[in-house]
Amino acid sequence: MTTEKTVRVLSIDAWRDSEGGWTWNNWFDVGRAPIDVCNYTPRRLLAWFRAEGYLRADSAGRCAIEDDGYNVVVLERHSRMPVFALEYGAVDADTLGGCQPAGLCAVTA
Repeated sequence: MTTEKTVRVLSIDAWRDSEGGWTWNNWFDVGRAPIDVCNYTPRRLLAWFRAEGYLRADSAGRCAIEDDGYNVVVLERHSRMPVFALEYGAVDADTLGGCQPAGLCAVTA
């Protein structure tokens, strides 16, 4: 029996900081995603978030993807507020195998 490798899906509560960016105040574990999702293109990744019910259909064109080196983060496009994240950084390198997270900075889809 093999167990599918997964990463945590986090819902992010963030505060606007004095420099106009965002600080993660708190985050909540809201599910698991297959680790391969980290390799998806921005459009495919956002489609996955919609198909799984994390994002509404009307979020199309309103989100961006950013990789912070530990998480693949879904952002609200205009404000850059983080909304969800895939926490690949908590997975050890052996478990990651060939997974190379998106590595995309502020790609809008």
